[in-house]
This record gives sequence, structure tokens and C-alpha cells, in this order.
Amino acid sequence: MRIVVLLFASALYGQRISVGVVAGGYANSDFVSKIHIIPGVNPDITLSDKGGYFFGPTVELHLTRRLSVVTDALYKPLHYKRSATFFPNGSIGYAPATVVTWQFPLLTKFRFASGKLRPFLEGGPSFRSAGNLNQTNPSNHGVSAGVGIEGRWRALSLAPSIRYTRWAKDRYPWSYDVQTRSDQVEFQFRVIWSGMRK
Repeated sequence: MRIVVLLFASALYGQRISVGVVAGGYANSDFVSKIHIIPGVNPDITLSDKGGYFFGPTVELHLTRRLSVVTDALYKPLHYKRSATFFPNGSIGYAPATVVTWQFPLLTKFRFASGKLRPFLEGGPSFRSAGNLNQTNPSNHGVSAGVGIEGRWRALSLAPSIRYTRWAKDRYPWSYDVQTRSDQVEFQFRVIWSGMRK
């Protein structure tokens, strides 16, 4: 094991590390909207919000001029509304709920050019942790793929991109619990400072 660690450290020695920030938004739903009919009482209704935001730090390890490994730590709150019955008249209202998630994609990035404008592809696994669950249980893993273009301005790298993530299906003890939407498409913009070297 010690030899493996030393070999891995030797491979990383001299590689450039870039750090920065990433932020963006999306237009799709966070959860699956649905109606669950319960005999004798008002139906249980879940309405997902559409659109949202995310942001966080990003780190990129440059293996070659075109190949690198990218990881982010993205704060992304998810929102939905669930029906609630008000007494004594039995009317239905909706209570908002927020689920806090942190997403950690670990992606391989390949650039197609080495000039000032560099198109790129990225792909790999994504991981997710969630808190403030509010009757949800978001899956903790998925697969991501993205495409974008990278440009330079002084010591900064500016990169707009589109990323698709397919999350694994949520697991619930009951079929009528609130479920996250598996397919997510996000629009991202990252600003990276490429001045660090190991």
C-alpha cells in the first residue's frame, strides 16, 4: 500500500492545479409532481418548483495540456410544495419545503484544442449528500456528462458549459413519497485561476 501511495504522489508531482468558482442555473423540475388518491380524505398532492441555482468551488488537476480531472462542491437547494388540509372547512393549501443538497461531480475533461478558445467534453460519476430532507430521500450517486468552451483572460480561464446528470432512482419504503427528478440539465459558468503548481 505504501508503494502505491508513493507512486501516486510521484505521478501528481509537478502537475498544475487550478482553483476557482462555478455557478449556474437550470429550468427543469427538482421533483416529480404527482397526485396520490387516498380514499375518504383529500388527495396527497406534490408540486415541484421549476428552475433554480447552484454554486460552489471547483478544483482542476491538469494531467496533460488537453486532459484533466475536475471536481466541484456544489450547493444546490431543491424545492417543492405539498398539499395540506386546513380545518375545520377541509380546504387544501400548499406548504413549501426545501431540501439542501451538496453535489460532488468527479469528471474527466478533454480539450479539443490548445489555443485561446478550447472546446471540451467532460464526463464521470457524480455524488450527492442531502440534508433537511422534508420527507425525501435523494439518491447519492449518478453519472454526468457535459460540453463547453474555455477561453482565457489574463491569468483566468472562463468556461460556459452545459452539463447533464442522470441520478439513480430514489429509494423509499412507500410508493407515494416525494421523489427527485432523475434527469437534470444545468447551465454553468466557471472562473478558474490557473496559477497554482505543485
